Amino acid sequence: MTGSLCESQQPAAPPMQLMHVLECTVEIKEADAKGSYSHVPKERLGFKLRGGFDKQVTITVQQVSNNMQQQDSDDLLNTFPGGLIIERCFGILLAPGRSVKHSDMRLLEMVSGAAGGSGCSVCAMWNAGESALAAFNVASGDGAPAYMSLALDLVIRGIPDPLRLVIETPVKVYPPTERFWYYSKRPLVQQFYINLKETTDPNGQLQYEVASAETSGELDRSRLNLPLSLSSLLPSPLSSAPAPPSPSEPDSDGDEPLLSGTGEVSKDCGVDVLENWAQVLRSWTGPRPKALSHLVRVGVPEALRGEVWLRLAGIDQNDKLMDTYRTLISKDCPFEAVIQRDIARTFPAHDFFREAGGLGQDSLLRLARAYAVYDHEVGYCQGLSFLAATLLLHMPEEQAFCLLVRLMYGYGLRELYKDGFEALYMRLHQLDRLMEEHLSDLRAHFQELGVEPHMFASQWFLTVFTARFPLPLVYHILDVFLLQGMDTLFQVALALLSRSRKDLLQHDFEGVLKYFRVTLPKKCRAEESSRQIVKLACSIKVKRLHKYQLEYEKFIKESAEKEKINVELERLKVLNSQLLQDKEVLELQLAEARESAKEALKESTRHAGVARDYRDICARYEKQLTQLQDVMKGCVNCCAKLSQKDNKEVSENEASSGTGGGDVEARLRQRVRDLELDLAQVKLAHVQAQCSNQELSHQLNAALKEVQAAMNQKQSVTPWLVRTLGSIMDAAQSRPSFQTYVPSMSEQPNLRRQGSFTHAHTNATDTRRVSEPYAPNDVRRKKDLNAKRHSMLLETSNAPTQKDLNRRSHDVTNIVKNLSMG
Repeated sequence: MTGSLCESQQPAAPPMQLMHVLECTVEIKEADAKGSYSHVPKERLGFKLRGGFDKQVTITVQQVSNNMQQQDSDDLLNTFPGGLIIERCFGILLAPGRSVKHSDMRLLEMVSGAAGGSGCSVCAMWNAGESALAAFNVASGDGAPAYMSLALDLVIRGIPDPLRLVIETPVKVYPPTERFWYYSKRPLVQQFYINLKETTDPNGQLQYEVASAETSGELDRSRLNLPLSLSSLLPSPLSSAPAPPSPSEPDSDGDEPLLSGTGEVSKDCGVDVLENWAQVLRSWTGPRPKALSHLVRVGVPEALRGEVWLRLAGIDQNDKLMDTYRTLISKDCPFEAVIQRDIARTFPAHDFFREAGGLGQDSLLRLARAYAVYDHEVGYCQGLSFLAATLLLHMPEEQAFCLLVRLMYGYGLRELYKDGFEALYMRLHQLDRLMEEHLSDLRAHFQELGVEPHMFASQWFLTVFTARFPLPLVYHILDVFLLQGMDTLFQVALALLSRSRKDLLQHDFEGVLKYFRVTLPKKCRAEESSRQIVKLACSIKVKRLHKYQLEYEKFIKESAEKEKINVELERLKVLNSQLLQDKEVLELQLAEARESAKEALKESTRHAGVARDYRDICARYEKQLTQLQDVMKGCVNCCAKLSQKDNKEVSENEASSGTGGGDVEARLRQRVRDLELDLAQVKLAHVQAQCSNQELSHQLNAALKEVQAAMNQKQSVTPWLVRTLGSIMDAAQSRPSFQTYVPSMSEQPNLRRQGSFTHAHTNATDTRRVSEPYAPNDVRRKKDLNAKRHSMLLETSNAPTQKDLNRRSHDVTNIVKNLSMG
């Protein structure tokens, strides 16, 4: 409770039922890379969170009743009188751990919220950067919380104080880089049982207060498809602590439930009964005597119960567990806080356990702590304290511990608490099938109302009927249970349902739950009623439990296979989505690669063309170089110059033969430079000749065009045209030949390269020594021969151009003659 929200006088509260069931659904979504939110994986052990990601938490509250649907508040009052009207819901509170204080919880930023009628829904933003929630950013195993607590406050019409619903669920935190390939998206579903009590305000008006708000823990919605109405099998919400003691008498017939530990058991016993038991106990040295079963079913005398219970369980006074107990009570217990909270609410109606810090509560605390340390797998669960308290009323702590261990391990009660209550689900399925066999009309009525066996029988089985029923019936049930084992639970349950069948058929959903919680325990207060119930229970035969067990195991196996298929399907869907994304990326990369290949092909084609052109140019230059070399071989001056260079180099080689190979290489390089300069001069002369021929060709073509135009116009332009054509003919006849552009070999070349090579060449020219001259006749013959070869080469190279010019000159001459004659 957080305090009253209304300071002014409230209107009179509408009449309401005193028992209500609210179902809370929790969904958590996590921010993903697409900017949206996706479901957080949920397993039996809780949510699987990734640290460092913002999340959205949505809590939906819906009232559960007989065929009740969400309606407006006014319609709800008219159609379903007595239901809760939720007027408003506050934001969501969040904190790491369990059993946290209000001041330690962090209010999340609300995103949306709606309330009205029998339900409400709130969505809040969970900012991962908040320091108060930084513990959820640490991966499990590094100090991360194993639990998280969520709280939601509701304002209900007719109740002055807001109702707080606290949900505690396991969580496991993973690193931000963790990827979940397959997981379940089921939400967390938890039911709260709200017990109200009527009060009056100072003005005398009726109002209601919340007496208790108990939860059954998480419901497994994957079992909703059970054909025998076994969905959501969980421990009964009534297995938690009972309501505070009422000021009224325990035996009152009001609406308050009967407190646990109620009832007095008489220790008086007839002489004949004691004699029968004395005879049985004296003969009980090995196997159980034949008369023992009948005596136990009738009821064990209160004075003998402690000894008979120990002997029925096979515990002797020298049991090693007694020494183990003395060691266990000195060890630390991880469930200390939970046990402390439950001890004060166990058997509050019994004098032995009523006083806080008294002998009874201290003994019960030590016994519960010892068993929690002894059984690491089960630890401590709600409901164990009622069974342990029943044993402490008949024997010392050491013997009670030994008997508790034997009940848990030897009689199969421990299996009901293990593996998420799987064995309890199976037992409740067996009870449902037994109801179908023995009480078919009552089972059909329960199915019509939506009442399932877990709503009333889970507490019976977990506590062996010790939590709500009066002590005479509790003791008698334990007598028979220690005698014949687990079948007793089904027999007693069927007996209670058979005796209450007529009353239950007349009640609706809330009436049935109230009957199991309040009326039925009060009808069993008398010792005679207890004997009749146990007698009826012992007469009921339960023969098909093994068949029903196999049936349940088959259904669970099929459900597990379906769930596995669904999980695999979800994994394949996620994998398919990722593969589609990879496919799109690869297609984009393929398109880019194709474009790159096209560009590379174009570039390769261009480079191939450039290489081909380069080869053609090299071939052309090679051809020209060969022609020029041939020309130079036929030139007398060139031969003489080359001979002088050869003689000079030979002389230098002879003069400096001892200087090494470096001078020879320098001279050879110098000779190559000289040849390159000569070749450049020849090329320059050849280019100039070609340019001159091309210019004359253009002039001749222009003149021919003008002549043709004049002939077309038939104008008398002969004098001017004759003069023009005559000048062209003179210019063509007097044009310089190729020899004009060839430099004289007797002159020094005027082209020199810059740099150190030119300087070295100049020095070499000044210092070189001329070889011996040729004979005069030989020189003359060589000059004539070279001149003849040179002239023949020039005539050969200029023959086509000369013939073309001569032809065009002849044509021009004929045109001029024709014009003169015309």
